[in-house]
Amino acid sequence: MTQQPQPPIPYEQTSDYRWTEAAFHLLESGALTASVAARDNISSAVVEGVCPRCVHHFTDRRPLTAVTNGLGGSRAGVPGSGGTALVEPAGAYAPVVLDVTCSCGVPHPTGPGAADASATGGCGVSFRIELAADHGPLGGRP
Repeated sequence: MTQQPQPPIPYEQTSDYRWTEAAFHLLESGALTASVAARDNISSAVVEGVCPRCVHHFTDRRPLTAVTNGLGGSRAGVPGSGGTALVEPAGAYAPVVLDVTCSCGVPHPTGPGAADASATGGCGVSFRIELAADHGPLGGRP
């Protein structure tokens, strides 16, 4: 069942666990998706769909891999490649934890007396999604 966008609710900065639970239910229903992709040895994550609080559509994209010169970073060059060939570190397929904040872009009114009439970045909710090593939501725990 597709949820319809609701009128903007007031902005509230919250990370209450109930929003993580709500996000997990949205993942199960397909109204919210989370994926990890790798291209040219660079990993990134995308969370897209409806916000568990305001039900507006948002897309969150973020890099997961930092490319460094091999001096203490998360990846290192293959010896003898001049730093052009990269290898994944041990445990590269560990679970991925994503802390996501609504970024729907819909104006959400702030409280009375607030300096700004509305918050346009999102509704203020933050939630966590955990992707298993195969980059699918972990059973029972987002």
